[in-house]
Amino acid sequence: MQTKFPSVRPAKFAFQNFLTRAFGLHMDIDFRVLSALRPIGLALDIGGNWGQSIHALQRCASPGRILSFEPNRELADRLAARFTRDDTVDVVSKALADKSGQMTLYVPRYGRYSYDGLASIDREEARSWLNPKTMSWFDENAMELDEHVVEVIRLDDLRLSPDVVKIDVQGAEELVVRGGIETFERHRPVSIIENPSAPLTRLLGELGLDPYAFDGRKLCPHDGTWKNTIFMSETDAKRVSASRE
Repeated sequence: MQTKFPSVRPAKFAFQNFLTRAFGLHMDIDFRVLSALRPIGLALDIGGNWGQSIHALQRCASPGRILSFEPNRELADRLAARFTRDDTVDVVSKALADKSGQMTLYVPRYGRYSYDGLASIDREEARSWLNPKTMSWFDENAMELDEHVVEVIRLDDLRLSPDVVKIDVQGAEELVVRGGIETFERHRPVSIIENPSAPLTRLLGELGLDPYAFDGRKLCPHDGTWKNTIFMSETDAKRVSASRE
C-alpha cells in the first residue's frame, strides 16, 4: 500500500514515533536495556532515518545529548526541523565510515516510493532487499537506485565520549566501527547493532564488547537469530543483570 501512496509516509512515521515517545510502543525491545544503565551522557544514533531511534533513546535512556548521523540530506533536514527546539538533539548530515572523503549513498526507489530506510553506501546492499521474495507482484522495471554524493567522516576524528551507540546503516556497520576503533576501545559504549557480521562481532569482542540479546526480561547469549545484537562490556552486562533480579 505504501508503494502506491507515498504521501502517507510522513503521517505513518509521525504516528509511530508518537507511540514510541508516549507509550514506549513500536520500537525495538533492545532499547529497554538502557534504562538499567542511567545516567547516560552521550548517545550516538548512526542512521537517523525518520527519528525512530531518537525517540526510543529518549524514552528508555534519557541521554544528556543525542548526536544523530543521517547522510540523506532530505531526511537530515526533516530531523533537524523536528528537533529544532530540543537542545539535547543534534543532527549531522554526514555518513560515518573508515575513511573521510565522499561516497555515493544509494537509495532504493520502487515506483514513486523511496525506501530510504534501506539506503546504503554499499550498492548491492541497497538493491538486494527489494525482490520477488520481499514484495508481492515485484516488477524489476519499477526498481531504481537514486544516487547521492555524501560527505563521509571517521568517528575517531570527532573525539567523542559516547555511552551508547546505535548503528543501522544497511551493511556498512563494520566500516563505522573501523573508523571509530579508538572511540570504542576507550569508552566501550553499549552498542545496539542490526544484523552485525561475524567479522564485526569478532572485532568488537577484541575491543572488550561482548554480544548479547534481550528477550524483554533478561540478557541472553546471542545465537544469531535475533534482529539486533547488544554489545556491552562485562561491567555493563552485570549492571543490567543485577537490575533484572
